[in-house]
Amino acid sequence: MLSKFDGIVELVTSSLVLFSSIGIFVLTLNARYTHAIGRVRDIYDELKTSSQAQKLEIELNTMVYRCHVLKWSFGLLLCSAISSGVFVLGSISSRFIGHISADFLILFVVFSVLFIFSSMVCLFIDVLASLRATMIHIERIK
Repeated sequence: MLSKFDGIVELVTSSLVLFSSIGIFVLTLNARYTHAIGRVRDIYDELKTSSQAQKLEIELNTMVYRCHVLKWSFGLLLCSAISSGVFVLGSISSRFIGHISADFLILFVVFSVLFIFSSMVCLFIDVLASLRATMIHIERIK
């Protein structure tokens, strides 16, 4: 049977894995967001001097849409991290105090998973928008 300390170590270790995976996801989102913002700036500068204003404007709108989607993905991921943090802190304090309901803690796990899933859906939408922007750029979509 696990002692209280062993249970806490097990809980903290599994939580560290969760937070490190969230960190990797944040790095991915950050790279995509940085690229999208850089591309928006490039397209905007090109739009001022180009004769293909209509094509560039469509591509610019697609890239701005990507930035908005990635912003939502970041926000949802942050909500997941907060929910996971509340779960971890609640679980640790529950082991010592014992007054926190397990149903209450499970609710935070459900929220965390829901937020991560929603963030991943936003990332998928960004990937689709990225493909569309690429197709506009190579003039496969008019």
